[in-house]
Amino acid sequence: MPNTLVTGANGFVAAHVIDQLIASGHQVTGSVRSLSKGEQILATHPEYAGKLTFTVVSDYAKAGTWDEAIKEGEFDFVVHTAAPLLDDPGNTDFKRDFLVPSVDGALELLKSASKYGKNIKAIAVTGSVNSMTTGMDIADRTFNSSEWLPVSIDDAIKANHPYISYCVAKAESEKAIWKYVEEHKPSYTVSVLLPALIFGPPIQPVTSLKKINYSSDVFYSLFNGTYEVVPDTSFPSYIDVRDLATAHILSLTVPAVANKRFIVGGNRYSSQIAVDALKTVPELEGRLPKDGSEVEKVLKVDDVEEWNGKLGLKPRTPVQTFGDAARRLLELEKLFG
Repeated sequence: MPNTLVTGANGFVAAHVIDQLIASGHQVTGSVRSLSKGEQILATHPEYAGKLTFTVVSDYAKAGTWDEAIKEGEFDFVVHTAAPLLDDPGNTDFKRDFLVPSVDGALELLKSASKYGKNIKAIAVTGSVNSMTTGMDIADRTFNSSEWLPVSIDDAIKANHPYISYCVAKAESEKAIWKYVEEHKPSYTVSVLLPALIFGPPIQPVTSLKKINYSSDVFYSLFNGTYEVVPDTSFPSYIDVRDLATAHILSLTVPAVANKRFIVGGNRYSSQIAVDALKTVPELEGRLPKDGSEVEKVLKVDDVEEWNGKLGLKPRTPVQTFGDAARRLLELEKLFG
């Protein structure tokens, strides 16, 4: 039975990674910032009892912070999803809240894995297409998995904006990962997955419909009365969170993606595409905004199908993704009243 560490265990992506790992026979340890976060996961998913344990790592970026967990865990694999949240109102300072946690959090994990993870074969990291683009330049660029964000640390400091801070921190974190791999040549492989927007049913602990996770909040606004007309699109590409979880797990054992970074998913997205899919959900009749007139944007990526193929990934359709996400949110509506 493989033994796998998942960082940021109470997150949107991590929840699906854990669910699929357990379903495929892994014993899973989730890192959480406090034991109460782990208790919330088991309360939400009592079926995980005996298959999921927790390690408390309160500060992901502190020197040696992962040592004890790696020593005790005897892990075969690691999936690193933990990262600063774009929509956390407490994240206001670029260096303190985005850059240091992103870069040092990843590097400390790699260092501990090198020192104490004698059984670790592979590490999968949740990156972001934002390490290539803020989305402002997509009309002028065709992307592939060798592209990088043309925005610097100095630009982020001057901008003093959470979204720019998030994008630059993602890019700098990933650059630090690849520098470490090149210089230290660890015994394990590293794969960095680069999704765009991530949609799908939230199965992580949720305490309020006012705060689920960033993409679920954006999606929920399409049928909770926020808009009378379909709003403009924030970013024109997405992946189903379940497909992303599958991609993480596959990347642990597929040789073709070892020590590679790659865009994953690549589904076309617009608010209108999501609303059209929601029209197939009978319970939402009368709750959807009127069709909009936005000219659809396109994220041009010339190698995403190649990488999906190497993984054997077959992305879900919009009706599957947005229909399932809506049904889960309707369940949560009933739960919270």
